[in-house]
Amino acid sequence: MNTIYRDLLVHKYLHRPYKLHTVDHGGHGPVIIFLHGLASSSANWSELIPLLQPRYRCITIDLIGFGESPKPQWYGYTIDDHLFNIHGAVKSLRLKEPFILVGHSLGSLLATRYARIHPGIIRQLLLLSPPIYSPLDSIESRSARQRTSLYLRAYRFIRTHPKVTPDNIFRLTQILPQMKFLTLNRAIWIPFMRSLEQCIENQTLLEDIRKVRAPIDIFYGLFDEVIVPYNIKQTAKIHDVTIHPLRVNHIVGKRYAASVAKVLANDTTRT
Repeated sequence: MNTIYRDLLVHKYLHRPYKLHTVDHGGHGPVIIFLHGLASSSANWSELIPLLQPRYRCITIDLIGFGESPKPQWYGYTIDDHLFNIHGAVKSLRLKEPFILVGHSLGSLLATRYARIHPGIIRQLLLLSPPIYSPLDSIESRSARQRTSLYLRAYRFIRTHPKVTPDNIFRLTQILPQMKFLTLNRAIWIPFMRSLEQCIENQTLLEDIRKVRAPIDIFYGLFDEVIVPYNIKQTAKIHDVTIHPLRVNHIVGKRYAASVAKVLANDTTRT
């Protein structure tokens, strides 16, 4: 059978999850599962995992459309699409105890929704650089409302402007240091565009956070290029949310990783 037709039969019509690229990095102790950000991969965690392996068993998952996971061009890349495949990967691990879930950027939005709909298996939730874009009419701060609007308009421009191509974005990432976290190429262009619209622009993160039962730690960089600090600070009003502002940017580099590892080292008894 033609590969494309088989793909459609198995995953569109029979609704089977894709097999995501999953790596068990080993380590000892409770399990941590990591979900990377938009236009990224599990390489995102290279600085953090070595710091955690003495205390935790670390497992990374490449999201559908990114890294070494399948990249179907017909796929919708909605939040439900991502979660359907993530859950398939989690079930394949056959874990016996609740685990810690860590998400970065897009991965933080997916991790929060996952923790909301699978409360019994999440021990703790860590959200790194969550791009929280609240509904504009709910943002009291004028400057935060303007900044949120600016980001959303920029994302819509990227999606709808015919001159925005993978090659042009790639050139920008080489010129502008603040865009180095994007690793765009033609293979992930459709997953990138659709995930941007479906998961980041049309998000329900604050609603999801309110309905998560597990304790939540949110980390964000004071120099992050896609963060609205005011929006993140609003989550402090929600029960069992702890915020950690860091002097970093969007990338999980050495300083960022050390801060996250320190919090986890202090929270090994937290449930």
